[in-house]
Amino acid sequence: MRRLAALLACAAACTGDPSAPHLARGNVLVNNGKRAEAAAEYREAARLAPKSSLPVERLGDVLYDLGRQDEALAAYREAAARDPGAFTARIGAARVLTALGRLSDARDELTIALRGQPTNLYLLLSRGNLYQRSGDPKAALRDYEAAVHLESRNVPALFQYGAALLEDGQLEEAGRTFDRLVEVAPDAPEGWFGRALWSARRGDRGRAAEGLAAANQRVEAAARRRLAEQGMKGEALDRATAETTQRSREQMEADPAFAPFAADPGFRRAAGFAARAPDAMR
Repeated sequence: MRRLAALLACAAACTGDPSAPHLARGNVLVNNGKRAEAAAEYREAARLAPKSSLPVERLGDVLYDLGRQDEALAAYREAAARDPGAFTARIGAARVLTALGRLSDARDELTIALRGQPTNLYLLLSRGNLYQRSGDPKAALRDYEAAVHLESRNVPALFQYGAALLEDGQLEEAGRTFDRLVEVAPDAPEGWFGRALWSARRGDRGRAAEGLAAANQRVEAAARRRLAEQGMKGEALDRATAETTQRSREQMEADPAFAPFAADPGFRRAAGFAARAPDAMR
């Protein structure tokens, strides 16, 4: 604790910012799972730095994690008011609004953010996802296409673009997109799952099963890589990997694209699905 106090004192002295120790202390508390205490530190940091958006954004983050969504939204909006260019505050507000079911308002936040960050891939994909959830697949397709033009090797962008093309009835272009995804990221399950969706749409159960099997074989390793990149280690990494892998496989299995083949035990075996009642896929 003495060492921490010395570091916090140094932060204030070195930066000349009286809010710095409270920001630092709040970050430490968050890392230790003490979000309520961290909120108090971020509030004090925000008071001491009335022109800075950062402490208010951090406050919004912990309030959201605490389930206090209305307060979190107010914090993100205050951060955006302090700094109109703080696009991460807009992302935070959109996250809260999405959780509240206010999808149109969430899209508006991302649209404002995109005015200052027109090439931000995360913003484009997030707004595209919201268009999809709102029942506007054409608008979603435009955002996904823009994302792919920005980063032609990005796995989420290619997958979302391919899926949107498939939904739009552009089967050949969707197939080429999923093939491109497999080419640039052969170890990622998304490309193989996309191929399975494309084959199912064409009524080819054999190739659909092959694609699903290939995706199933890659899910665990991909989940472990992503979680390890987030800093997880040891038993925590093992548990999170197992949970994520199971959830991903269940989501793939439940996709309505494969419902026509649900009653076929051979398809289920070939696809690597769990042995359970076919109704689970309906």
